[in-house]
Amino acid sequence: MMAIRLTGLCCALSVLCVAYAQDASTVSGEDAVSTQPTSPTEGLGESETTEQSSQGPDAEDTITSQPPPIEESLPEESPIVQTGDEFEEEMDGRYPRRITTGAAILNMEVEFVWHCWLGMEGLYKRDYAASKRAFNHVDQRWRGSGVGPVGQMLAWQALMLENFDLRYSDQYELTFKRARQGLEQALVMPGNEVWETFLLGAVLGVDAIHSLRKGELITAINRGLEAMKYVNRASELAPDFVDAQLGDGLWFYWRSVIALNTPGIPAFSDQRAKGITLMQYAQTHAVFLQPAAYHALTYTWIEEGRMNRALAASSLLARQYPNQIINLMVLGRVQMYKRMLDEAEATYLSVLDIDPGNMRVHYYLQRLYIRKRALSKSIEHADTYLSFDDISATHRGYSLYYKGTVFHQLQDLPAAEKVYAEAWEVSRLERAKDKLEEIEAQRNDSQ
Repeated sequence: MMAIRLTGLCCALSVLCVAYAQDASTVSGEDAVSTQPTSPTEGLGESETTEQSSQGPDAEDTITSQPPPIEESLPEESPIVQTGDEFEEEMDGRYPRRITTGAAILNMEVEFVWHCWLGMEGLYKRDYAASKRAFNHVDQRWRGSGVGPVGQMLAWQALMLENFDLRYSDQYELTFKRARQGLEQALVMPGNEVWETFLLGAVLGVDAIHSLRKGELITAINRGLEAMKYVNRASELAPDFVDAQLGDGLWFYWRSVIALNTPGIPAFSDQRAKGITLMQYAQTHAVFLQPAAYHALTYTWIEEGRMNRALAASSLLARQYPNQIINLMVLGRVQMYKRMLDEAEATYLSVLDIDPGNMRVHYYLQRLYIRKRALSKSIEHADTYLSFDDISATHRGYSLYYKGTVFHQLQDLPAAEKVYAEAWEVSRLERAKDKLEEIEAQRNDSQ
């Protein structure tokens, strides 16, 4: 349960950690229980037919099995997020109205909020140089604000989230220490208390997830407790600061999903509708986190089996932020689930156009080409993915498993058996063991 709450805190800062929400919830999303899309729920405001199981998410792409229908009515999907050029339609003098409203809520200078927003926008756009310039400008213009290292820390974390690896842990951990120290010092000085309190809580939440990914559970729990204290304090100081409520929406939703589907987890009332409503409210009312709210809801709609809504949210973000690799890989998955296989291929290949060195996209291409029956291409991308040294044992095990299924389809049982055995050896993946037993049974039957 702590992991889910920590995920909410992470997601309440930026789209970067929303992308990791499902993996963080179970330490690795590859360990999730098999799921099929749920049927449409009355009151959700759309007529969306459920995809067939062959078109739905694979087992590692959701957290739990079939969440029951949500009984409560939900508001219609919020209007499209207003960022980039569309943001300019809501000007209030020199600045977008959202910025001036946010400055009033936070009791901060409008220009300060504007440059913090530009820093976040750089992260969403994957323009880390622009993000760094904006955050550094805040540090230079408002001495002692502690904001500069936060942008650097998030950039390093984003680069790792794009591949689900830990390659830049040293750089990230150095900037995390600087960010924490700078914000703690800033809080000693009067002014900007809500923002600094929220930002420190979010920074600690990000590090909690990072510690969890490294297997440092005690550190993750301690960071999470600290994070919740600061974020809750920010909400008390400024109840109208919607950005701080995005984490609550994620908490209500994912806590409910896991409690409803996981034996041994304490039973909670089903508050998924409340969580979704909070996330939808953040889509139109958050100062910094509108894109993050859309990204968070993309994962939510995938979990609920509402692929039309997931496609709408991730497609919109791809139009607004065409270089945001984390979102593109989620979009590709949704397209794959909806049998939009050519579109998914184009989406995944665009990731390689943006970053030819991206590792994780080869895993998704491996799976996509199985669905397209392009088995030689699937093996090619599997071999590319498995050639990297920085992928986790769990991710390596799943790639080996899918490679084994290709050989199995080709009736090359010796090759399939060899790859399944390696998958079992490196990650103790139960489905690989099942396949080994299946091949052994076939061998015995043929004798």
